[in-house]
Amino acid sequence: MDIDSVAVDCITRNLALEWGTDYDIRVNGIAPGPTADTPGLSKLAPDEINIKAREHLPSYKIGDKWDIAMSAIYLVSDAANGGHWLSHPRCLSKEEVKQLSRVVERRWREKPVGVPSSKL
Repeated sequence: MDIDSVAVDCITRNLALEWGTDYDIRVNGIAPGPTADTPGLSKLAPDEINIKAREHLPSYKIGDKWDIAMSAIYLVSDAANGGHWLSHPRCLSKEEVKQLSRVVERRWREKPVGVPSSKL
């Protein structure tokens, strides 16, 4: 992960917490990685690298535009209410949520990026 993607991820998490808690606004992000038939992939990775990269991807394939589109449709649908717990019902006070968020973010920053936490 580069610093830009970390920054976007942090902004997304913070906005999801703040806007979800205060205004019931959902904030989500999609970080698809290598995507077939895009200028980025064709310019940055020759075919040999694409073939080798597939061995290291969780699904053993490079994503396509359809995958991103379906993710976006799901996230804007009523089915995607995963962040709803931040504001309804409030089991924790707003201050407790903020403190918990700081702990989670600190732990996330301390964990080395790219190191899997599970051997499954």
